[in-house]
Amino acid sequence: MEPSLLILAGGLGSRYGGLKQVDGFGPNKEAILDYSIFDAMKAGFKKFIILTTEELIEYFEKKYIPIFNRFKNIRYDIVPQPMNYGLGNNKLPSNRIKPWGTGHAVICCESVINEPFATVNADDFYGLGGYEEMYNTLINIEESEFNACVISYLIKNTLSKNGEVSRGVCNVEKNLLKGIKETHEIKLNTKENKIYGLQNETNKIQIDQNQQVSMNLFGFRKSFVNHLTKEFKIFLNSNINHLTKEFLLPEILNSLIIDNKKIYVQKVNEEWFGITFKEDKPDVIKNINRLITEKKYPVSLW
Repeated sequence: MEPSLLILAGGLGSRYGGLKQVDGFGPNKEAILDYSIFDAMKAGFKKFIILTTEELIEYFEKKYIPIFNRFKNIRYDIVPQPMNYGLGNNKLPSNRIKPWGTGHAVICCESVINEPFATVNADDFYGLGGYEEMYNTLINIEESEFNACVISYLIKNTLSKNGEVSRGVCNVEKNLLKGIKETHEIKLNTKENKIYGLQNETNKIQIDQNQQVSMNLFGFRKSFVNHLTKEFKIFLNSNINHLTKEFLLPEILNSLIIDNKKIYVQKVNEEWFGITFKEDKPDVIKNINRLITEKKYPVSLW
């Protein structure tokens, strides 16, 4: 069964100071998302779902529908993430501004997901190898022993020199995920050449530089959406009035592990870069230009 790629482009970009999912970084103002679509097509993906805010739907339709229509075998959907979607009998708090998170984003796409699917962040540059590993795993996942998969990256390759970041630290045994621990305020201490992060709000830990972390490059069986909707109801029972608490995919992966479901992990040494802070932009532009010079991407993608 051919898998689809769900691109999560609904974030607010509060630390970036703008909408980083639409900002231009390539020679022709290509967004990181453009390079993700280019790589994913090259890896074999033929169906794309872009999840974004209701305010940005028109922007994404205007930009990406003409691109997708250039390819006869490509299918696509562009889907909004309304704050009140999937709340059931619960009332949306009037003062909540923050979206409900990546798990809720997937639920918003339930009407268009009918196959195994992968998720990616619109503002992360994953590299071709990550998409190839994901595609090759997903085309067989329904017949495999695995319910989900994670493409992991080395934490030392995912940091920003301009501030602290959050990552899902993976506990992996023989390519099986044993758990993901959301870790915040991660930064390299340049004097000590050591990486530190914060778990459980107060527990500062040192992290091995070769520690595997998730970057939301996840893959799932098509039935995972049903699991998400059940978990979201449980989440809402405790958090409907919380103004910032999010329903996040790494936490739902942990719930699969508790249910004794197997999750496959494939580490890649692909070059990763992304945008967290405004100060990251020059480095992203520099990296893309270098990859173009190395002939890994054309000067004009489309």
